[in-house]
Amino acid sequence: MRINLFLITLLLFVAGLHPAVAKPLPQNMKLIGEAELKVLWFRVYNARLESPEGTFVSESMPLLLTLEYQRNISKQELLEETCSQWQRAGIDPHDQALWLTSLNELWPDIRRHDSLSFYQDSDGYGYFYYNQRYLGSIRNNRFSRAFLDIWLSDNSDFPQLTRQLTGRLPE
Repeated sequence: MRINLFLITLLLFVAGLHPAVAKPLPQNMKLIGEAELKVLWFRVYNARLESPEGTFVSESMPLLLTLEYQRNISKQELLEETCSQWQRAGIDPHDQALWLTSLNELWPDIRRHDSLSFYQDSDGYGYFYYNQRYLGSIRNNRFSRAFLDIWLSDNSDFPQLTRQLTGRLPE
Protein backbone atom coordinates (compact mmCIF):
# COMPACT_ATOMS: atom_id res chain seq x y z
CA MET A 1 0.00 0.00 0.00
CA ARG A 2 2.78 2.46 0.92
CA ILE A 3 4.63 1.60 -2.28
CA ASN A 4 1.52 2.29 -4.41
CA LEU A 5 0.96 5.65 -2.72
CA PHE A 6 4.64 6.49 -3.20
CA LEU A 7 4.49 5.55 -6.90
CA ILE A 8 1.36 7.64 -7.48
CA THR A 9 2.92 10.61 -5.72
CA LEU A 10 6.14 10.20 -7.69
CA LEU A 11 4.22 9.95 -10.98
CA LEU A 12 2.26 13.14 -10.26
CA PHE A 13 5.47 14.94 -9.28
CA VAL A 14 7.27 13.83 -12.45
CA ALA A 15 4.26 14.79 -14.59
CA GLY A 16 4.33 18.27 -13.07
CA LEU A 17 0.83 18.24 -11.55
CA HIS A 18 0.40 20.93 -8.89
CA PRO A 19 -3.21 21.15 -7.64
CA ALA A 20 -2.47 22.57 -4.18
CA VAL A 21 -1.70 26.28 -4.76
CA ALA A 22 -4.59 28.05 -6.46
CA LYS A 23 -3.73 30.68 -9.04
CA PRO A 24 -6.54 33.16 -9.71
CA LEU A 25 -7.91 33.35 -13.22
CA PRO A 26 -6.26 36.38 -14.87
CA GLN A 27 -8.56 39.38 -15.24
CA ASN A 28 -6.36 41.62 -17.40
CA MET A 29 -6.74 39.67 -20.63
CA LYS A 30 -7.98 41.08 -23.95
CA LEU A 31 -9.68 39.15 -26.72
CA ILE A 32 -7.52 38.00 -29.65
CA GLY A 33 -10.14 35.90 -31.41
CA GLU A 34 -13.06 33.56 -31.01
CA ALA A 35 -14.52 30.70 -32.99
CA GLU A 36 -17.07 27.92 -32.86
CA LEU A 37 -16.15 24.27 -33.38
CA LYS A 38 -18.77 22.23 -35.21
CA VAL A 39 -18.37 18.61 -36.21
CA LEU A 40 -20.86 17.84 -38.96
CA TRP A 41 -23.96 19.65 -37.67
CA PHE A 42 -23.11 19.29 -33.96
CA ARG A 43 -21.94 22.34 -32.05
CA VAL A 44 -19.10 21.20 -29.77
CA TYR A 45 -17.81 24.40 -28.17
CA ASN A 46 -17.21 28.12 -28.54
CA ALA A 47 -13.53 28.97 -28.14
CA ARG A 48 -11.97 32.25 -27.07
CA LEU A 49 -8.27 33.17 -26.98
CA GLU A 50 -6.99 36.11 -24.96
CA SER A 51 -3.65 37.72 -24.11
CA PRO A 52 -2.60 40.76 -22.06
CA GLU A 53 -2.26 42.88 -25.25
CA GLY A 54 -5.08 41.34 -27.29
CA THR A 55 -2.68 40.16 -30.00
CA PHE A 56 -1.20 36.78 -30.84
CA VAL A 57 2.55 36.61 -31.43
CA SER A 58 3.43 33.03 -30.47
CA GLU A 59 2.40 30.10 -28.29
CA SER A 60 5.11 31.02 -25.79
CA MET A 61 3.41 34.19 -24.51
CA PRO A 62 0.82 34.47 -21.71
CA LEU A 63 -2.43 33.16 -23.18
CA LEU A 64 -5.88 32.26 -21.91
CA LEU A 65 -7.85 29.72 -23.93
CA THR A 66 -11.48 29.22 -22.87
CA LEU A 67 -13.78 26.57 -24.29
CA GLU A 68 -17.49 26.89 -23.54
CA TYR A 69 -19.05 23.54 -24.33
CA GLN A 70 -22.33 23.29 -26.21
CA ARG A 71 -22.91 19.64 -25.34
CA ASN A 72 -22.16 17.14 -22.58
CA ILE A 73 -18.73 15.52 -22.90
CA SER A 74 -17.31 12.97 -20.49
CA LYS A 75 -13.83 13.31 -19.05
CA GLN A 76 -12.93 10.10 -20.89
CA GLU A 77 -13.96 11.64 -24.24
CA LEU A 78 -11.83 14.72 -23.50
CA LEU A 79 -8.83 12.56 -22.65
CA GLU A 80 -9.25 10.38 -25.75
CA GLU A 81 -9.53 13.38 -28.06
CA THR A 82 -6.51 15.05 -26.45
CA CYS A 83 -4.53 11.83 -26.89
CA SER A 84 -5.64 11.59 -30.52
CA GLN A 85 -4.54 15.17 -31.21
CA TRP A 86 -1.15 14.60 -29.58
CA GLN A 87 -0.61 11.39 -31.53
CA ARG A 88 -1.44 13.27 -34.73
CA ALA A 89 1.09 15.96 -33.77
CA GLY A 90 3.81 13.40 -33.00
CA ILE A 91 4.11 14.15 -29.29
CA ASP A 92 6.41 11.71 -27.46
CA PRO A 93 4.31 8.75 -26.15
CA HIS A 94 6.03 8.88 -22.74
CA ASP A 95 5.08 12.56 -22.34
CA GLN A 96 1.53 11.80 -23.48
CA ALA A 97 1.14 9.09 -20.85
CA LEU A 98 2.40 11.34 -18.04
CA TRP A 99 0.29 14.30 -19.10
CA LEU A 100 -2.88 12.26 -19.64
CA THR A 101 -2.49 10.84 -16.14
CA SER A 102 -2.31 14.38 -14.79
CA LEU A 103 -5.29 15.53 -16.86
CA ASN A 104 -7.30 12.55 -15.65
CA GLU A 105 -6.76 13.82 -12.09
CA LEU A 106 -7.75 17.40 -12.99
CA TRP A 107 -10.57 17.32 -15.49
CA PRO A 108 -14.24 16.79 -14.63
CA ASP A 109 -17.03 15.56 -16.86
CA ILE A 110 -18.35 18.50 -18.87
CA ARG A 111 -22.00 19.53 -19.10
CA ARG A 112 -23.56 21.83 -21.66
CA HIS A 113 -22.57 25.49 -21.02
CA ASP A 114 -19.65 24.53 -18.76
CA SER A 115 -16.34 26.19 -19.50
CA LEU A 116 -12.84 24.78 -19.33
CA SER A 117 -10.04 27.34 -19.43
CA PHE A 118 -6.29 26.97 -19.77
CA TYR A 119 -3.99 29.82 -18.78
CA GLN A 120 -0.32 29.77 -19.75
CA ASP A 121 1.76 32.24 -17.76
CA SER A 122 4.90 34.06 -18.90
CA ASP A 123 7.05 31.16 -17.63
CA GLY A 124 5.14 28.71 -19.83
CA TYR A 125 3.37 26.98 -16.94
CA GLY A 126 -0.24 25.90 -17.41
CA TYR A 127 -3.26 26.33 -15.13
CA PHE A 128 -6.73 24.83 -15.59
CA TYR A 129 -10.07 26.33 -14.57
CA TYR A 130 -13.54 24.79 -14.66
CA ASN A 131 -16.36 27.35 -14.78
CA GLN A 132 -13.76 29.94 -13.68
CA ARG A 133 -12.73 27.92 -10.60
CA TYR A 134 -9.16 26.75 -10.27
CA LEU A 135 -8.62 23.02 -10.91
CA GLY A 136 -4.83 22.68 -10.78
CA SER A 137 -1.70 23.16 -12.82
CA ILE A 138 0.83 21.30 -14.89
CA ARG A 139 4.09 23.17 -14.55
CA ASN A 140 5.83 21.89 -17.63
CA ASN A 141 6.61 24.14 -20.61
CA ARG A 142 6.46 21.24 -23.09
CA PHE A 143 2.98 20.34 -21.84
CA SER A 144 1.70 23.90 -22.24
CA ARG A 145 3.04 24.12 -25.79
CA ALA A 146 1.66 20.69 -26.78
CA PHE A 147 -1.73 21.48 -25.24
CA LEU A 148 -2.12 24.90 -26.87
CA ASP A 149 -0.87 23.57 -30.21
CA ILE A 150 -4.06 21.48 -30.45
CA TRP A 151 -5.81 24.78 -31.26
CA LEU A 152 -3.00 27.15 -32.26
CA SER A 153 -0.59 25.16 -34.41
CA ASP A 154 -0.52 25.95 -38.12
CA ASN A 155 -1.18 22.26 -38.81
CA SER A 156 -4.02 21.83 -36.29
CA ASP A 157 -6.96 19.60 -37.16
CA PHE A 158 -9.18 22.69 -37.57
CA PRO A 159 -7.14 25.35 -39.45
CA GLN A 160 -10.01 27.84 -39.79
CA LEU A 161 -10.62 27.71 -36.05
CA THR A 162 -6.88 28.33 -35.51
CA ARG A 163 -6.94 31.35 -37.83
CA GLN A 164 -10.01 32.79 -36.10
CA LEU A 165 -8.59 32.29 -32.61
CA THR A 166 -5.24 33.85 -33.49
CA GLY A 167 -6.87 36.82 -35.19
CA ARG A 168 -5.72 35.89 -38.69
CA LEU A 169 -9.18 35.42 -40.21
CA PRO A 170 -12.40 37.33 -39.73
CA GLU A 171 -15.32 35.40 -38.29
